Amino acid sequence: MALPAIPPPGRSSDGERVVKKVIVPFMLSLSVAACAGQVPAETAQASQDFHPDQRPLARTLVYECGDMEFIARLGPGEMAIWLEDRYLVLPQVRAGSGSKYQEADVVFWSKGDEALLEVAGRTYRDCRLNPARAPWEDARRRGVDFRAVGNEPGWHLEIREDDSVLFVGDYGASKLRFTDISRETGREQVFYTASHGADTLRATVVESECNDSMSGESFPFAVMVQINDRSYQGCGRSLDHPWE
Repeated sequence: MALPAIPPPGRSSDGERVVKKVIVPFMLSLSVAACAGQVPAETAQASQDFHPDQRPLARTLVYECGDMEFIARLGPGEMAIWLEDRYLVLPQVRAGSGSKYQEADVVFWSKGDEALLEVAGRTYRDCRLNPARAPWEDARRRGVDFRAVGNEPGWHLEIREDDSVLFVGDYGASKLRFTDISRETGREQVFYTASHGADTLRATVVESECNDSMSGESFPFAVMVQINDRSYQGCGRSLDHPWE
């Protein structure tokens, strides 16, 4: 009786199948081990050239560079910028340090509190943020026609003619939006009334010089607001939309 042939070590009756099962995983493990921890030089350099921008996303920023100013709004990997004569979106580009954005002849660079803007070869240095103006410019770009502010507690009112009135009170803790509004015009004053559910609003805008009780800033309108049984006094101004 013939005994079945016994394949030599490392082989099977199917030829080199066992060898492949052993060698291929072994070679793959060597390849993975050799590549672990190694990043191509060009990839490492590119990651170092793009520095994370620490400024807040989706928030309107006002920069003042001496006698020149511009408005900016930051998005992921890009920055929208409003200049006096145009609107641009600047993509982020590589920089040796800080964060840099560029489109055509407009370049913006910032690092910490430092910032500069270059337009058509002219450089504006020492650009500084003006946080006090940012809410007004943000409201302007959201289509608000009139904005008023007051203190103790902090509040603000935003009016979009023929659309809605937004009242934000108690330092931002409470918000009421009214869409069913009516407007009456008197001598050097305008009255707004609105209601929403159990809440009612009456706002009086008077054309009279008004100074903010905390900042001392001067405004062209005095504003009185009554929300239900609470009254507020403050100052306001109209907002134009020159890009429309």
